[in-house]
Amino acid sequence: MHPYSLILAAVELLQKENAELKRKIEIMELQNISAAVANLIDEWLSRPYEGDDERQDIEDFAKEISKYIHSQLKA
Repeated sequence: MHPYSLILAAVELLQKENAELKRKIEIMELQNISAAVANLIDEWLSRPYEGDDERQDIEDFAKEISKYIHSQLKA
């Protein structure tokens, strides 16, 4: 086998491994975001309403969660 063929094969293997590692990192990041959102929801469910009616409290929390998720996905 020609030395260049060996180098090309090694580079192709590294590219595949790199793509797989990137995919795994993305999955881990999404799992971390999901866990953080679950914790925020749990905290929200544990606290009393803050003077607003129930619907307004839910809407405010939905906005808060949406902003958090958006900021994490941009990072």
